[in-house]
Amino acid sequence: MTKICVVDASVVLKWFLPELESAAADYLLEGFLNDEVELLAPDLMLVETASALWKRVMIRKELSADEATLIYRDLLTLPFSFIASGTVADAALQVALKHNHSVYDALYCALAIERRCDFVTADRTLANKLHDVFPFIVHLSAIKPRH
Repeated sequence: MTKICVVDASVVLKWFLPELESAAADYLLEGFLNDEVELLAPDLMLVETASALWKRVMIRKELSADEATLIYRDLLTLPFSFIASGTVADAALQVALKHNHSVYDALYCALAIERRCDFVTADRTLANKLHDVFPFIVHLSAIKPRH
């Protein structure tokens, strides 16, 4: 049986940009590409990724516009399972209201609850804040790549 995980933009960006914990993100991607892991995300992840790339071009000056565009287009080529955000928006709102956290992050939580799977994030603040309530939230640092 294939393991299912929800991943957010903080993980996905590490597939394309060398950052702390990129090896763990690459390990997840490798498992996905080898049909060992099914990766899901609400379709909002595409917008969040585009926004993060914009920030790296316009504010941080870490990427050129062409590099950001190529990264985004590469992401679109992956056979990723995007779930319509609207299907879990009500549940996400309830999570966000109950736990005083953004609806954006709560969408990933709600999808993981619905699919009964882990939610992997590189967002340490999110993981630290909600892991006790939602033990299925796994910080990317807990993913141990094979060597």
